[in-house]
Amino acid sequence: MPSPHIPAHWRHFMLNAIEADQPYKPIREGLFQIDPPRLLGSQCPACRTKVYPAKGFCPQCDGDGAERPHVVPLSPEGVVFAYTVIHQAPAGRKTPYVLAYVDLDDEVRVLAQIHAPHTDIRIGQRVALALCAAGTEDGKPVIGYAFVLVDQSRGA
Repeated sequence: MPSPHIPAHWRHFMLNAIEADQPYKPIREGLFQIDPPRLLGSQCPACRTKVYPAKGFCPQCDGDGAERPHVVPLSPEGVVFAYTVIHQAPAGRKTPYVLAYVDLDDEVRVLAQIHAPHTDIRIGQRVALALCAAGTEDGKPVIGYAFVLVDQSRGA
């Protein structure tokens, strides 16, 4: 069920609960988990650096420890660090759409689409992860992710 603090007019981008037995295909294995919806990054056991997407090495300390980084779920919310409005895209892709760098609450920066009118987006604005249908393949829904604006009217 979509989070209640997501604006109602953007809830249609989000998936309702995905049944465990419902077949689906992620846009790429290992990018996110479904329940609860989270991007999957990695964290270095030596220096505690988190990155997205998950990597088998630490870009910060280059693996000073004997252990390899392990996969961790990342925060589902963050703030817009920077964004751009795309007005020209491949055939079949609706424009304009927004690509943004989002600083997650656990200090990981990710590049993702924001499902919102570009006129409503501001740097520093709160956003939340949303799993969304990205098409179909072999009769199965292809699941991706984007961010949606967090409703500023919610209680603190």
